[in-house]
Amino acid sequence: MVFIDGQNLFKGLQKRFRARVHPALLAKELTGADRELVGTFYYSGIHDADVDQRMYNLVRRRHDLIHRTGVTVTERTLRYHWEWRVDRGDVPPPWHDDAPPKTKATVTKHRASREKGIDVALALDAVSSILTDACEIAIIVSRDRDLMEIADEVKQRCEGRPVGVEVAYVSEHRGDEQPLTGYDAFWEIDEKMVEAARDHFDYGQKLKRNEVDDFLNDNGFAG
Repeated sequence: MVFIDGQNLFKGLQKRFRARVHPALLAKELTGADRELVGTFYYSGIHDADVDQRMYNLVRRRHDLIHRTGVTVTERTLRYHWEWRVDRGDVPPPWHDDAPPKTKATVTKHRASREKGIDVALALDAVSSILTDACEIAIIVSRDRDLMEIADEVKQRCEGRPVGVEVAYVSEHRGDEQPLTGYDAFWEIDEKMVEAARDHFDYGQKLKRNEVDDFLNDNGFAG
């Protein structure tokens, strides 16, 4: 089974590849032809329609299509609070060699959205799926280090059983990137995987029915 931290994956793909992928197609790439994919689960926040109707509609369209590909979608309504956003401009990332020790920047007040409960839901589902024999291998798609505890929990509770927890992630390729540990296998989501699973739909507008049907049929989804 594949368990995808939607926001974590989205941020990694945007930074590295400026791309978005279909969770169902990515799951197929990660399991390959030699293993049976018995389920894909996608976890993501969704905007409050009373706060941001446009973004709610956008995410709603995407989640509805993800669901039609056979993926189980777990949503949590985002929570909002005011904070300062740094407008970085041309300032390089702090891990670059040419990053200055000090710099000036402009900050703007904005209402930020935050996910709550997504990582807990993913972790509980992954551990439960292995403990109940729904799957033998759980692939966690996330760079969230808190989710490494899934592998520890499974090892403690399933000693001697042929089960495992693997991780798939988008590497930021930064000098101070903390390595993930404790998993049974590590898969870096590379450019080849991204191209095979790339999502070209524009969810900012209503999806065209014929394009959706073609996508579902071409990829073997019942729809």
